Amino acid sequence: MKRAAYVLFSLAMLCLVFSGCASKKAYTPMDLNAELQSGKLVQKTNNFVVLLDHSSSMNDPYKGIPRHDIAQDVTSNMVQTIPNIPVTSGLRTFWADKTKRLYGMVPLNKDNFISWVDTVEWGSGQTPMGGALTAAGNEDLQGLPGKSAIIVVSDFEHIENVDDLQPKNVMAAINKIKADYGDRVCIYTIHVDNDAKGNILAQNIIKEAGCGEAVLAESLKDPEAMKEFVKRIFLDAAPVKAAAPAPVQEQAQPAAAAAAPAVAAAFDLANIHFDFDKSSLRPEDRNILKGHAEWLMKNKDANIIVEGHCDERGTTEYNLALGERRATETKKYLVELGVPEGRIKTISYGEERPLDPGHTEAAWAKNRRAQFVLNKNP
Repeated sequence: MKRAAYVLFSLAMLCLVFSGCASKKAYTPMDLNAELQSGKLVQKTNNFVVLLDHSSSMNDPYKGIPRHDIAQDVTSNMVQTIPNIPVTSGLRTFWADKTKRLYGMVPLNKDNFISWVDTVEWGSGQTPMGGALTAAGNEDLQGLPGKSAIIVVSDFEHIENVDDLQPKNVMAAINKIKADYGDRVCIYTIHVDNDAKGNILAQNIIKEAGCGEAVLAESLKDPEAMKEFVKRIFLDAAPVKAAAPAPVQEQAQPAAAAAAPAVAAAFDLANIHFDFDKSSLRPEDRNILKGHAEWLMKNKDANIIVEGHCDERGTTEYNLALGERRATETKKYLVELGVPEGRIKTISYGEERPLDPGHTEAAWAKNRRAQFVLNKNP
């Protein structure tokens, strides 16, 4: 009996060590394909590489779960959420003084990609993030056409033995990528912990890159939040198409009176969105505004109101001021694109008019927006 019990115990331990007897929780991604097929969204990113931290600190727990496991899960869930688009993909790990590409750069096969993510074992050594970024720019993305995303999944600790919020090697690698690729590469960070230093470092990486976003892994647990994050990386709102001019009637009404209903019927300017507590325009939103400016230039009788909105976090007074800054920045860019200033008014509603009444990251992301309304009484 003792021998049998020992054998059973040994088998159980082997299952835990090699994960062969335990299965991950099933994940059901939100579908982006319907929006893509409807023409509301278009592909903006053609290539991506995930840089997966494999250092020793990734073995430490966050809320009782090894960071290593959190990193694998969030990466797999993200890949499952990517819609059916032609995209070149890669997976690179970094640990100690090493970095290695495990998968890619090849057309995305989700099952293959996730299988390679699952092969990444518990880590060791420091965090050579600068070397991984350099390799991504010099090797992984080299020669690929179109726009690319670098997605860094890490705890942002022990970066190359430097307890610094702006490590020189990391920033130098980012600047080299910017010099080589310009605005064709954006960097996204997924922080698998929530410590202050790690958050600041992740934000500094995005600031240095000038394009991208820093998020927490735990904020992406909700499939809807993951869907919105994947959308921001890979997709863009389809540009607004100007309506075809109405045929000329022999007994036409005065031009202004006839044009007003046509303009109102054609008016459909998509919202743009903002990062938390920010009023600066993201590159993808500038692209949307370029389409809006073209429509406004062709429809010279249209005057608009830009509404600034916020999520529920913050005081009423602060959010009203933040909403005004968002509306003002939006108007300023439209004017830079050639739209006469007198045709654009701004207003802030702060947190008063949410699109989504929820209290999740996904809801807040929808509510941080500039919305466009046709001004019928200019």
